[in-house]
Amino acid sequence: MPKVSVIVPIYNVEKYLDRCLNSLLNQTLQDIEIILVDDGSPDNCPSLCDAYALKDSRIKVIHKENAGLGFARNSGLEIATGDFVAFVDSDDYVDVNMYQKLYKTALDNSLDTVYCGLNNVDAELNIIPISEVSEFTLFDTPEKIQQVLLDMIATEPSSKVERKYRMSVWHAIYSRKIIVKNNIKFWSEREYLSEDIIFDIDYLSNATRIAIIPDSFYYYCFNEDSLTKSFRADRLEKQKKLYEAILVRLNELGYDSSIYKDRIDKFFIGYIKFNLGNIARSNIGYPKKYKLVKEICSDPIWERLASYPIKEVPLKQQLILLLIRTKQARSILALYKLFRG
Repeated sequence: MPKVSVIVPIYNVEKYLDRCLNSLLNQTLQDIEIILVDDGSPDNCPSLCDAYALKDSRIKVIHKENAGLGFARNSGLEIATGDFVAFVDSDDYVDVNMYQKLYKTALDNSLDTVYCGLNNVDAELNIIPISEVSEFTLFDTPEKIQQVLLDMIATEPSSKVERKYRMSVWHAIYSRKIIVKNNIKFWSEREYLSEDIIFDIDYLSNATRIAIIPDSFYYYCFNEDSLTKSFRADRLEKQKKLYEAILVRLNELGYDSSIYKDRIDKFFIGYIKFNLGNIARSNIGYPKKYKLVKEICSDPIWERLASYPIKEVPLKQQLILLLIRTKQARSILALYKLFRG
């Protein structure tokens, strides 16, 4: 049985695949399995995956019809056999010491999960390390793990940062035993905007000991074709579905709504601000931009956020929220243009 199963969904990433797979094949932790999930990729990725499998017995390949990132990860989970499971996006790569350090940390401290830091790699290949803790940090009570989960969703409204800990699953290893026992799966990003946060909620609500280490091992690379980095007109509906899904999940877990409601509201508002920025920077015509922003401002969802403490948030965010509440689409577009400049 391998120590770690690394699941890599693959779709239309031919120019990045070698970089990703070489970082996995050269891991100092050799006892791993690498599960390549070809999600109906239209380029040469399917044949490249098969070629890699012939070279290294640790590689397993799944070819399937395209169904999206979340379901591709689920296909990998179905055949994973490792003690722990990890996820890597195929346009990113990892430090060769990543899984050795994460696995040893988990083993030495009897952990269900270990999260590490990351490196943002921009279009010019500049690398910016990001660490969320300054030293090994243990969370070993239900209350502490609940706090980590809430801090993944969003910080308190008064905080200038959106969240304390990244919700992304790719900078961690997860206990496969917990995943299997609780039948934890990914939702489809084609229906909900972010499949990772639902996975984190389902997983962390069943974990008993987790830790975060400061080492920046994961390299998150700018890719202009990535789903999370491009403008999509359907974002609002997916954002609303995700907002409702998180509310339902935390309510089912018995969390106190007075603790989590403002955080989920901030989570939703953060996605809206990101969406507004993408609309403002897109190359669609101004009339279309205006129409999209007006639709966002006029959506009934804002009635659900009426209690959000706008006076507590930083001034720049106050201004954006006030413009949204008063449906000032033109002013919003002008403001984002000013911010960009």
